[in-house]
Amino acid sequence: MANHYPDIYLASKFPGIVSHLKKFLPKEANLIVVPLTDQVKRWDKSIKLSEEGKIMVKDAEVLIMDCTYLSELLYDLPKAKWIQTTWAGVELLMENVDKSKVPNFMLTRYMDSYFEELMSNYVIAQIINIERGMYTYRDEQKSATWSRPFFPDFRVLSDLTVGILGAGNLGCAVGRLLKKAGCHTVVFTRSPRKSTSCDDYNEATTNLKDILEKCDYICNVLPSTPGTQGLLDDDVLRGCQRKPVFINIGRGDIIKDSNIINALKEGWISKVVLDVFEVEPLPATNPLWTTPEVYITPHIGAIPKIEGIAEFIAKNYVNYVKKEPMMNIIDWQKGY
Repeated sequence: MANHYPDIYLASKFPGIVSHLKKFLPKEANLIVVPLTDQVKRWDKSIKLSEEGKIMVKDAEVLIMDCTYLSELLYDLPKAKWIQTTWAGVELLMENVDKSKVPNFMLTRYMDSYFEELMSNYVIAQIINIERGMYTYRDEQKSATWSRPFFPDFRVLSDLTVGILGAGNLGCAVGRLLKKAGCHTVVFTRSPRKSTSCDDYNEATTNLKDILEKCDYICNVLPSTPGTQGLLDDDVLRGCQRKPVFINIGRGDIIKDSNIINALKEGWISKVVLDVFEVEPLPATNPLWTTPEVYITPHIGAIPKIEGIAEFIAKNYVNYVKKEPMMNIIDWQKGY
């Protein structure tokens, strides 16, 4: 029996994604590009699909969409069977999901080994930069200051215990690289793990207190869900024993900006590396910008190649056509 290749409707602002998809999709696939009217360069929750676009996709079986366009259409696509997002995160969609009546289509998200490697590289680079004082030397270069330390108390990766909040694909990828480099890794997971040690980590725990007490670094890679929002708020970080460095590459709503600054002031943590924030872009008036112990990057921890996103989506399309297991299926109830 011949395979059925349904039309693919694409609504995405990603530059060059059309040409890349055409390169990787089977020749039998018909890609229909939904025209976009807005020219906003950064993501904004207010971005909506045009009325023309809504009419085009109403009867679609298969769609590829940026979350900004899909968020308002979750319950207005009666014939959709599979939708693939171009993003790794899907919290923008989950804000509009009624858990008592979830959408009637399968949703998958983008996430591949390249994305995981980008994020892992970011984490290990930040750890090494901090441990070797690279940020300090960069600042002193501006004033031509030669500040060679006399027998500095540098730590190497094998000296460190790193706690990772989240044991999904990203958390395990970060843990795997750090463990291979010599760190002792402890992952925090909300559900018990069958193995307490594996290639991805040395220990697994469901007790956040274990992470706070044992670790020199705490790295958040958790998605934004009702169960993770505010997880580190109030005085949770008071439980830290080693004045760890906090790295956040997950989502900004795990802790309020004010609580980060308070934790630094109280000495519960020593430094902070932030790639994600409560509000993005981070307002120029936010005190995080001028807090010396805070290192800021503009949500660039993992920006994949458009070509890689297209190749992943094409592989998932082939799986759909052949009725083979799909990659990165979202659980509507869990939100990830």
